[in-house]
Amino acid sequence: MHVPTIERTRDAAQSPRSAAPQPDGPRLEALSAPLAWHVVKGIALTIITLGIYRFWYRTALRRYYWNNTRLAGDRFEYTGTGKELFIGFLIAIAIVIPIYLIVTLVGLVGGAVFGPVVASILGALIMPAVVQVLSYRARRYRLLRTRYRGLRFHQTGTGIGYLMRTLKWLILTGLTLGIIYPYLRRALERYKIEHTWYGSARGSFSAPVKPMMKMWLLMWGLVVGAMIAGSMVSVAAAMGSGGGFFGALVGLIVSVVLLPIVWQAFRVREFRAFVGGTKIGDISLSSDLRTGSVIWVWISYYLMLTVLLVGGFMLASYLAVGRMGYFDPEDVRDFIAAGHGQVAIVTGIVAVGVASAIVTELFLRRRLWALRARSITVYNLASLDQVLQSAAQETGGVGEAFDSGFDIAG
Repeated sequence: MHVPTIERTRDAAQSPRSAAPQPDGPRLEALSAPLAWHVVKGIALTIITLGIYRFWYRTALRRYYWNNTRLAGDRFEYTGTGKELFIGFLIAIAIVIPIYLIVTLVGLVGGAVFGPVVASILGALIMPAVVQVLSYRARRYRLLRTRYRGLRFHQTGTGIGYLMRTLKWLILTGLTLGIIYPYLRRALERYKIEHTWYGSARGSFSAPVKPMMKMWLLMWGLVVGAMIAGSMVSVAAAMGSGGGFFGALVGLIVSVVLLPIVWQAFRVREFRAFVGGTKIGDISLSSDLRTGSVIWVWISYYLMLTVLLVGGFMLASYLAVGRMGYFDPEDVRDFIAAGHGQVAIVTGIVAVGVASAIVTELFLRRRLWALRARSITVYNLASLDQVLQSAAQETGGVGEAFDSGFDIAG
């Protein structure tokens, strides 16, 4: 999810240490406003309209988060519309379908062996590239629809330029077996930030990699360790080595349990580094987001999901055999064979899915938005008085609204 704050930038000629901000800047505020009704209404109408309303629902969520983010007494504004996203989705489909047809045609006319291979390669290369280009345009759309104190954000640069930088760093990351992944993240963020504008103030970026690199190396080591432990488990099981199997299994479990925790710790450090390494004009930022707070949000969220799924299972067992807990498989088959049983199962699946979506929005995304927003301090805000609105006027936005159609929007 995108946090509706001032986009993160920092002067590339200055390091965060040499440009230490003054300790009296205002913090962003994440206002507590009712959200449950918007979520329930949005999900219900999305289901009733077979997914069409999702564009208006996405817009309503963005407007909620933007309008409830406040800085120095002034709220951010989101001016996008569901109609723009829907039309953008149709345009995106018009782009994707011809590409898909060309790839399919290559597979059909290329022969029984050569055709499918070439089609698979083209599909694996073209579609991710298209998504990268459209994701950059999606960010441009969101910035154009974001205002603060009457001034709008906008973005220069091109989707092709962003794609070329992505390809370059993906190749380098692959050659190093993923070790320099934080450098890839920083390079892409720098391209976005250095092409971000707030009125006439341009963004700049100089986030350090070191704070992220240590945690990423730990993450990388855990992934490698899990792969090695998994291989040892398979070998020990095949050889019938009880001691080796147990030791490898413990190592695998420990690695798998630690992976999501270390990943969240890495993302928190990345967030702090990117925020602290950013400027827009003379405005600088810092973040004191805490890893423990973020991890607790995720743990509590998964606990809620677990309770929800267990409750759904118990309800399903009660509907099937009239009691909760253990039930005979034959009772389940009889229940499924009955017409009302099939309806009950479909209804139960939909109900659990809707409840999960509500829990995700209310207890994960909103809480993470509040944590991130409230962690950010803005310095030298008075310089906004000298920022003039850029000469370019806001466009209709129809051709730029690709984000929702590709599920790129947060």
